[in-house]
Amino acid sequence: MHLAEIQRLYDYNRWANERVLESLQPLGQDLFTSNKQASHGSIRGVVAHIAAAEWIWLERWKGSSPPSLLSESEFETVEIASRRLRKIDGELIEFTNRLTQAEVDASREYRTTEGQRYSNLLSDMLVHVVNHSSYHRGQVSTLLRQAGAVPKSTDLILFIRLQGK
Repeated sequence: MHLAEIQRLYDYNRWANERVLESLQPLGQDLFTSNKQASHGSIRGVVAHIAAAEWIWLERWKGSSPPSLLSESEFETVEIASRRLRKIDGELIEFTNRLTQAEVDASREYRTTEGQRYSNLLSDMLVHVVNHSSYHRGQVSTLLRQAGAVPKSTDLILFIRLQGK
């Protein structure tokens, strides 16, 4: 995969996460934290999981393999969760903007939270993270609809249209 495509995907990922965060602004704390029996319990749990997964992969790419994900307790309110996810997304943009094509095409080793060693192409891991976040953004969208809210679209083609490209 070409570096420019990776960078565009990460621009999209940040844009899509921002749209989700904007959709969360009208929520009350109870709706944000109540257990909806989703993959990670509450809307907060799903948002925390998106951020934690993006963070842990970034740490792996930088040469560290943390033994655990960020705790959901670090995402207590919509405002705190928004600041945390925006910071991680900014760090991802910085990381991808510094990459070379040779780095994207090379393998990187890391350990999972269970301690297992793996090595994958950086390009595959980079695409995985955007795909993973998209999957969970869809869950947040469903939970918002179930609560009577109208989530903003995070479709890739909408991002492309809005970019005028």
